[in-house]
Amino acid sequence: MIPPSERGSPLVKEACSAAIEEPKLVEYWLGELDEAAEAGIDEHVLGCAACSVRLAGIAALADGIRATFRHGAMRVFVTDAFVRNVAAQGVRVREYRVPRNGSVNCSVAPEDEMLVSRLEAPLAGVHRLDAISYLDDTATEVFHDVPFDAASGEVVVAPKLAAIRAMPSHRQRVRLIAIDEGGERVIGDYTFNHAGHQAT
Repeated sequence: MIPPSERGSPLVKEACSAAIEEPKLVEYWLGELDEAAEAGIDEHVLGCAACSVRLAGIAALADGIRATFRHGAMRVFVTDAFVRNVAAQGVRVREYRVPRNGSVNCSVAPEDEMLVSRLEAPLAGVHRLDAISYLDDTATEVFHDVPFDAASGEVVVAPKLAAIRAMPSHRQRVRLIAIDEGGERVIGDYTFNHAGHQAT
């Protein structure tokens, strides 16, 4: 893959005759393409100022997202590829896997920079998925149309690390709900028994 320092050269063309689609640029940045496809985009970006600038924008956005994760300031649903890429960039990731309708005892350490929960779920045939977050059985947040990969059989969520770090011991629950023409159906409930830092 072309390093950022070599993109946007003043010697490249000013216009693009065949712009690369945004999802393909994201896959390229994530390193998800096969060798032939990556080589084709390498060649295109070297000769296309417009696509080079768009790719640099994706990289800058990702850097901003990583910085936000480092501060633990947001909760988002992400992909496995995103988590792997962030970890490859040196971010210290703590992960928990939770079975459907199961629970996990969890905590965070001072050196953790990102917290990831992998929720195991039967997602075959699911087209839209919502999620509800509960704190001690009180609904606190609703997330509509969260991203997921049905083939992976899991939903990946990165909670607000800073908020969790500051909280005492508590119980959180996430409910996944499939939305289809027939209405709503619960996919599963996932409980997190978080051990907070004890005052001394």
